[in-house]
Amino acid sequence: MGTAPISSDDGAIIYHYNPTLTKFSQTLALTQHFMLNKANLYSPPCTRLKRMTTLAKRFAALRPRIDLDTTRALDETVAALNPGDTATDLLDAAKDSLRSGKRLRALLVHLGASLTSEKTLGDNDVHWLGAALELYQASALVHDDLIDKALTRRGIATPHIRFAHIHTQSSWTGSASDFGTAAALLLGDFLFSAAELATIRQSERLPHDLATRVLTRYALMHTEVALGQYLDVHSENLPLHTYGPKVCDAQEVVLRKSARYSIVQPTLLGALSAGATDTLLHSLEAALTPWGIAFQLRDDDLGVFGDPQITGKPAGDDIREGKRTVLLALAWKNASKEERLHLQHTLGNPNPGPSEIAAAADIIAAQGRAEHEELITRLIDEGVCALDACPLADEKKNDLLELAHIITARAR
Repeated sequence: MGTAPISSDDGAIIYHYNPTLTKFSQTLALTQHFMLNKANLYSPPCTRLKRMTTLAKRFAALRPRIDLDTTRALDETVAALNPGDTATDLLDAAKDSLRSGKRLRALLVHLGASLTSEKTLGDNDVHWLGAALELYQASALVHDDLIDKALTRRGIATPHIRFAHIHTQSSWTGSASDFGTAAALLLGDFLFSAAELATIRQSERLPHDLATRVLTRYALMHTEVALGQYLDVHSENLPLHTYGPKVCDAQEVVLRKSARYSIVQPTLLGALSAGATDTLLHSLEAALTPWGIAFQLRDDDLGVFGDPQITGKPAGDDIREGKRTVLLALAWKNASKEERLHLQHTLGNPNPGPSEIAAAADIIAAQGRAEHEELITRLIDEGVCALDACPLADEKKNDLLELAHIITARAR
């Protein structure tokens, strides 16, 4: 099984499912080359394709509708409460939390539905469900930033910092930091509740038995995220010199906290809402799970080496926060005694300097990054192998192959 990339007239990469190829990693390298040199066309022999709209373009066209759906869902929650002026700061922060983002989870809800039905992307009645996933994501980010003590996200103050500034500027009594923490917790809960209401709206549009299955999967999804978040926090509080990070432990956090929630469950929820069979759900899960892990591994790479102007996060943010990632575990495994001492000092320092972060990043690059990239490639290959058994038409497999590229070959 495998893929062959075709470059369209505008340089966009189209994925063609070709069961005669066996190395998706070769295809990935080729497509990355095309992204750098779009004038270079590759057309494998005996390949004939109709002109197609790439998944990336269809995603881009759908995002404005998702923005409207998500805003509508939040507005309905607010209208049902009829809050007074005192809650203005909370409601403004809730609205601002939805102003940016890739909308990946809602897009995957729609993709899952389109894989199951004969309708095109965006035409299935899963708009409330997509909004619910985006509201839940906003909630999770508020709490995640609070746990990580993050100062900014996408170049603006995180909610707990924002609320602390409001307290200070208003000359209120008590601790500005404590108020910021409490208000951010409540903002996350507010957004979570709005997500629950949107999920209920979706369930009202489904047959009872199907609605129950969707609600159950959704509830287990956000419960598993909480478990993964705890495992993450737990690992960060273990001293490195006693409990050196292990790849298996880090991958468990990735699976629980991110991979299934970010990639697998949104797609399966969309597919389930459109009436997917258990066979299709299991097949999709087999392909999407390794891709979901690869998605988070790419995010971890960007957390150390990403461009802050693109990622919206400070350089070396994961080092500053002491994240026990797979990337760090690989670097720790290969590092010398002196390198481990530096990593231990930097990750245990609440305020590491730029030179310390840069030195730690150099160690991670030298001792772990190449092996990390190899792991990402193996995970992509694993998903492609699983896709071969998926009971979908080749055209829909093409979309999934492009999805693998979108989520693993990214800069933000």
